[in-house]
Amino acid sequence: MPNPRLSIFSADGTVQTFDADNPLAVEVKPAGGGSDIDDADLLYATGTTAALGVTTLVAAPGAGVRIVVSSLMVQNESGTATTVQLRAGGATAMRALLQNQGNAFSYAGLIGREWKLPANTALNLNLDGANSHGYTVIYYTESTG
Repeated sequence: MPNPRLSIFSADGTVQTFDADNPLAVEVKPAGGGSDIDDADLLYATGTTAALGVTTLVAAPGAGVRIVVSSLMVQNESGTATTVQLRAGGATAMRALLQNQGNAFSYAGLIGREWKLPANTALNLNLDGANSHGYTVIYYTESTG
């Protein structure tokens, strides 16, 4: 079997081919102006809540700034089925029924396709019962101006 080969076709018609005979270090960046965020710029919100209704996971960052969620996880730590809703402010964006203890909902945004909340909007979690749930949110903030 021959060595794998990677060909990159540019908009101007040029082609670059990389294989065992032409190895090159290639830096892959997302198309369409994806995120240049560094790991050091990522923020983490983690905790547990058992509050019926809305809990703020990440506070609204202020005028002209928005929260960009890279990934998140919510896990039912109780033995009671609970419907969870992740909200941009008051608008439900994602929901799931976590039927049993240990059931979880997770989200991982593709680079350049992260969940971007509107400017100055909090990331909220709504529980339909006062049942314990753990959460972790990995995010960063960016200017909308």
